[in-house]
This record gives sequence, C-alpha cells and structure tokens, in this order.
Amino acid sequence: MKAGLSRRGLLAAPLLLASGRALAQPAWPVRPVRIIVPFLPGGIIDNLARMIAEPLQRSLGQPFVVENRGGAGGNVGTALVARAKGDPYTLLLGSSGPLAVSPTTEASLAFDPATDFSPVTILARTPLVLVVPANSPWRDLRSMMDALRGARQDVMYPTPGLGSPQLLAGESLRQRVGFPAQPVHYNGSAPVVMAIVAGEMPYTFENLVLVAQQVRQGALRALAVTSAERAPMLPDVPTMSEAGLPGFEAGGWYGLLAPADMPAGVVPRLHAATVAALAEPEVKRRISEMGSPNISSTPEEFRAMIAAETVKWRDVLLASRR
Repeated sequence: MKAGLSRRGLLAAPLLLASGRALAQPAWPVRPVRIIVPFLPGGIIDNLARMIAEPLQRSLGQPFVVENRGGAGGNVGTALVARAKGDPYTLLLGSSGPLAVSPTTEASLAFDPATDFSPVTILARTPLVLVVPANSPWRDLRSMMDALRGARQDVMYPTPGLGSPQLLAGESLRQRVGFPAQPVHYNGSAPVVMAIVAGEMPYTFENLVLVAQQVRQGALRALAVTSAERAPMLPDVPTMSEAGLPGFEAGGWYGLLAPADMPAGVVPRLHAATVAALAEPEVKRRISEMGSPNISSTPEEFRAMIAAETVKWRDVLLASRR
C-alpha cells in the first residue's frame, strides 16, 4: 500500500476534525448559573428573571440563581456582568435604561453595551399608557396637545426617575408637540400613579400593568398606548399613532445577555433553552399579564435592537439639552 492518506481517509478527515472540535468544547453548564438583576427585588425585571430561571434549570440541568445587584439606575449590576468577560456562569437580565439610555446620560459609564455583552434574546416589551386624572378636561390626545401648545409656562409632569422609559416618553412628547414642560422625578412608579389619581399632576406615561386597573375602574383616563398596536389589556384605547402622533412608540424592553467572549456553543444553547422557556404556556401567560406580547429574537436581532434604541433615545436626550 502506498504511503499517505487514502481518498477515504481524506474524505473522513473533516468529519474527524469537526467531531474533535465538538468534543473539545467544554460542557455547559456543569455548576449553578447566576442571573444578575441590576435592580432591587420586585418589579418587572426581577419577575422576568425568576420566571425564566425555573424552566432553564429544568432544561439545562443546573440551578439558575437570581441575584439582585441594584444601584445607580441599574448600572452597578450591569457593570458587574460586563466585567465577567468570558464567564458563562454570569448572566444579565438587561433592560432599556442601562443598555440604551445610560450611554448618553452617564459621562463615565463602566461598560459599553455594544462590546461588553453577548446578547441572547429579548424577553418582553412593556408599553406605556398616557393617562390623565379622571376629572381632566382632556378627553383625547388631540385636545391635550391643543391645550399644551398654548401653555405659557412649564407644564410639570411626574416620572419614576431619571433614565426611565416614562421620562423618555414624556420628553419625546414635549419635543413632538412643542410645548414647555419639566419632569418631576418621584421615587418609583407607585407615587407617580398616586399623584395622577389625586389630580396633583396633569398627565404622565406609566406602565400598562400599573394603571390598567385604575383605568378600568374610572380612577384614571387613558388617552393612548405607546405600542405599535393596541394593548389587549385595554383594547378600546388607541395607539399614539391612531390618536394623532404618527410613529410615536416608547416603552420598556428586557432581555437576557451574557458577558462578551463566551465559549463556543454557550450562546446558541442558552438561546434555544430560553426561547423554549418563553414558549411554555405558564410563562406566556405571566408575560402577557405584564402587558407584553409573546416575543423572542435571535442574538443578532437583539444586538441590532439595542444599537437602534441607543441612537433613538440619544437623539431625544441631546435635543432636550438645547
């Protein structure tokens, strides 16, 4: 027999190499995985993390443990995950504030959303509702805009804090309609809703799930939702586009991310398991109760969305400083 590889050997070589690479990839996970929630317990982000942790544990065979690392509007916990480069046992339940707003509002941010993370999938999008007190003279968005355009001094409106989707929606409304306004920052959404119900403030944007009950009971009047389509929880409330501001969309979004430089194979496996978790009936039901459609994305789609949202809100924030 002649020395060297036979034709059969040459054909088999790529298969052997491919299988060798597969065998060389470390098994994952082989120990508990932590999901960092960069906010205090409670609320949508914490609930989402705990919601997906159980099905991930079932499908991947290791505990997924939620750790709350709040501080600086979510930037502390987000930075912690960014520093865990290459660590497949540290994940982030990320949100629009730290990932798309902080790059503009924070002068010395300790992470770069474009390079420090490996996006896995978006988990949920929660629309906002433009609400006014029940005794407000504004019956719809057009009458509200007409009145605000005639304002001679700043119109005060409440928000749950700097960098929040509610603040961004309020500033976007001010710029689109053209009227003087100033936000009043409260410590969270609960006191914002109380202020509107009491008639202490003229209007606000707030999470659908937090105001839907007051709207149904007549304690608040909903003028529009900020999603592209009407919200099933309030089907009679028009979108902002339908009500008179075409293309106006705002709200919170949340997704699962890993640090940058993940070992080969981890992100695809985690993505498949997470998308399967989102498709479970109980998870779908609980996410719909947050006012979110049942959605997921590829890692590439999620990365592109983060970049697009960063540009969108950067433009709004920079315009607010002029």
